[in-house]
Amino acid sequence: MSAPACVSEFVRYDVDAGVARITLDRPDRRNAIDVPMRAALLAAVQAATADPAVRAVVLAGAGGHFCSGGDVSTMRGASMSAEQGRDRMAPIGACARALLEMPKPVIAAVDGIAFGGGFGLCLCADLVLATPAARFCLSFMRIGLVPDFAAAFTLPRLVGLQRAR
Repeated sequence: MSAPACVSEFVRYDVDAGVARITLDRPDRRNAIDVPMRAALLAAVQAATADPAVRAVVLAGAGGHFCSGGDVSTMRGASMSAEQGRDRMAPIGACARALLEMPKPVIAAVDGIAFGGGFGLCLCADLVLATPAARFCLSFMRIGLVPDFAAAFTLPRLVGLQRAR
């Protein structure tokens, strides 16, 4: 088992028997992704991509939920320029691209909720394994946000434009 330097308090990375497991570990917030987690998640995905011992990647969430999306509590009242907004979102786009282009199979192991960016993260996987308790929802428009984790790109390609609408 190995762990790269990218391990953070809320993103765990471990490798066992050729499988890298990247776990979002912020169960008190249903694994909502805040700004520091974005960089840690990207670093973990990059580590799995670069490690020749890794043959597959599993994305998971701790505490009975996959991921509730972006941590909207950190977005409230945030005033920033367009450039600052792009910089803030850059790790999410880079992470989605890295997952979509990864030459190794990526599996999203979903238990509980996969909402917003969490659902988008699932859409970047090659395979989604869901427990009976799994629930999926894209609610960006309802809260005035633009889909992230490439959801606007991946969903229509997976289910067709009409169903994605």
